[in-house]
Amino acid sequence: MIFSGFFVNAFRKMEKKELKNKTLIFRALFLASLIVVMTGCTGPGSEPEQPLDERVLARWSHMIERDFEAAWDYYSPGFRQTNPREDFARDMERRPVRWHEAEVVELSCDEDRCDVTVRITYQAAGAPAGMGRMRIPRELEEQWIRLDGQWWYSSN
Repeated sequence: MIFSGFFVNAFRKMEKKELKNKTLIFRALFLASLIVVMTGCTGPGSEPEQPLDERVLARWSHMIERDFEAAWDYYSPGFRQTNPREDFARDMERRPVRWHEAEVVELSCDEDRCDVTVRITYQAAGAPAGMGRMRIPRELEEQWIRLDGQWWYSSN
């Protein structure tokens, strides 16, 4: 009896150690997974910052493709709050201009604001006497602002 009691007590101690070890392993795995998830976050509802010149060209690419609903995504949050996507797309669709090319010429930036010079080529579809077929180059000055780690086109 004493001999079997010894083994029972030894077995219980071993179970407690294994349970403690499993708990420690579980906690370590949980903490590691939490760290991985948190490092993937850059802020509430935001994506990792895309370089400004890429965002400028991406917006212009949508404008050239006449995908105005996608171009709307690059406008500042304030603009998007007051200008619904569908209204913006409809208004842009009505404009008698067709953009063909865009190139970033210059970036002049402070910490969270950039003035961007973009060279575009366009056609004015409603222009008189054959001018509507001419491709016209022009440089535009745009303002972009950085909010919550992302660059946004500011139409002001």
